[in-house]
Amino acid sequence: MALVERLMALEEPRIPVHVFFAAQSEIIRGALTVAQVKSFLNMDVAAKTEYDLLVATAPTGTSATALANKALFVDKLHSIFMLAEGRYPQYSTPSEVRAKLGI
Repeated sequence: MALVERLMALEEPRIPVHVFFAAQSEIIRGALTVAQVKSFLNMDVAAKTEYDLLVATAPTGTSATALANKALFVDKLHSIFMLAEGRYPQYSTPSEVRAKLGI
C-alpha cells in the first residue's frame, strides 16, 4: 500500500490528510522525527519508500528562510492531498497526484 493511495483513502488503513499535515509540521518544528511519523502512521515498505521520495523534494536548511520554505512545502502537500482526497479534477488519480508532488 503506497502513501498516496492511503492519503487518498483508496487503500486501508487510510491516513487522514490533516493528521499527515500535522505530523509534517511537527517534523519541521523538531517535535517529531521522520522515523516516528513512519512508525505511528504504520507505513509499510512501499509507503516508506514513497514518503522518502517526497521528503527528498522538500527544501532543506535551518535558516529562517529555509524554515519558511519548508512550511510552504508542507502547506503545498496539504493542499494537494485535500484535493486528492476529494478526487477533484487533476487530483483524481494517484498518478495525477504524484505528478503534482513531483514524485
